[in-house]
Amino acid sequence: MKPVSLFIGAAALALVGSVSAANAQNQMGSSSGSGISNPTNVVKNFSVQTVGPVLNELGVSWSVERLDNGAQYIIAAAGSMPFLIQFNACPEGQSGCAGLLTTALFDVATPNAQTVQAFNARAPFVTAGVEQGVTYISRYDIADYGIPRGNIASSIANFLWNADAFAQELAQSHQTVSLDGYASDLSAKHLNRQAVENMTGVAAKPSTPVEYHQFGLDEKIQMIRLYVQDTSVPKTKIDNVD
Repeated sequence: MKPVSLFIGAAALALVGSVSAANAQNQMGSSSGSGISNPTNVVKNFSVQTVGPVLNELGVSWSVERLDNGAQYIIAAAGSMPFLIQFNACPEGQSGCAGLLTTALFDVATPNAQTVQAFNARAPFVTAGVEQGVTYISRYDIADYGIPRGNIASSIANFLWNADAFAQELAQSHQTVSLDGYASDLSAKHLNRQAVENMTGVAAKPSTPVEYHQFGLDEKIQMIRLYVQDTSVPKTKIDNVD
């Protein structure tokens, strides 16, 4: 198992609590609906004034910081998982922004390109990569015409679930120069769940909004395989240009 540590700056260290990231996202997952006050209330855009109160209700520690170039961002922590929130697509003259970029950074001695690529193929709402030796995962949300407060909470909860899963995969991955078979592993969790259900007769049931989405994501690759195998499913033909 390769060493993986969270890339935590001095400001983040002050925010890290004793609750694990997994427990934090589970709490958010169960509270991203009824646990958030006025979850269907639509806020016009993303800002410290609209996102900060949601973080407070989720029990996330946070503070407003600035990068060396003066750009303002939020540094937050759910248990031992620090993450960053940056406001994007900010029209001149307006107080809020239409985009929200959430990022977590990981210090990995030798990040496995296969693991990063496989994770990207499985998780459509987040992007993983390596930048200047630092491994990251990020999510981009849009509020062009407003967004419910509950959706902000749900986005944060789902991001933290994916960040925690990505950290575990990085820690358990092995270095390899071959990408053969990586796609075959993507639906393993879904297929393993089906096998357990067939053996025990007990169907696994999600209990939180986060789990419902993750069950769906686990099924994604398997569904794509079924689409590919079915000759009646339309496919767009691409002719390569020599």
